[in-house]
Amino acid sequence: MSAKKKDVAVNEAVKAPSRKRTVKPRPSNAAVAALSPVVMPGSSSVPPMVAVLLADKDSDDRMEIYRAVKRGFPLRWVLNMIENSAVYKQSGVLSKIVGASDRTLARRLKTPDEALTPEQSTRALNYAEVLEKATDVLGSRELAEQWMVKPARGLDGEIPIDLISNSVGYELVTDFLTRIEYGVY
Repeated sequence: MSAKKKDVAVNEAVKAPSRKRTVKPRPSNAAVAALSPVVMPGSSSVPPMVAVLLADKDSDDRMEIYRAVKRGFPLRWVLNMIENSAVYKQSGVLSKIVGASDRTLARRLKTPDEALTPEQSTRALNYAEVLEKATDVLGSRELAEQWMVKPARGLDGEIPIDLISNSVGYELVTDFLTRIEYGVY
């Protein structure tokens, strides 16, 4: 394409009316949102995963989330999050979060009120945030859970649920979801 044609194409693109995306505001009181489940089209009512993980604390305050991760989530909170997701129960997400063998995990389950390490808590938060974002982007928890266990082309054929357990994989999955959300994939 010649330089003149490029200039004309750019000028037309600038003159064209731009489409504005509407941003849905988050509820101001996330604890209330966690207690009254969000109903999404095509799905049963399900609470937001981060609110479930934080045991109905304010899930919009990132500093409070940081402090909770630093202290370590009680194992009971993580178990509650996993119980709220069929795919997490079936995929053995708890062992990925805790990073322990089945025997160690069985011993650990005897003390559910004991806090996880900050690293384990971060992994739990990553799983909660990815499922919540996938639900928002794909429109329902069912679709999000189906997507989580299938190879994704945009992730070089990797299965999203397998990538989330480390920080680089979590970043890849969330970036891919953002690209899907904005149609850039």
